[in-house]
Amino acid sequence: MPRQKNAISSVQLTVSITEKVREHLDRMTETGMFGKNAAETANLLLIDSIREYIEKGSSFLEEKSKE
Repeated sequence: MPRQKNAISSVQLTVSITEKVREHLDRMTETGMFGKNAAETANLLLIDSIREYIEKGSSFLEEKSKE
């Protein structure tokens, strides 16, 4: 069954990582808990990390007021 199209619009971001980080992402992907490939796993981990910062009330994630 094909995966449904993402209902939320997204933008593409290219990130360079070390070979060691790629190996970690590949191993995490192999568990089946994170994503179907290294890119999906990295995306999920990034989203989870940002959510943590938001939940903790990190000030650097607050939107700047419009002047």
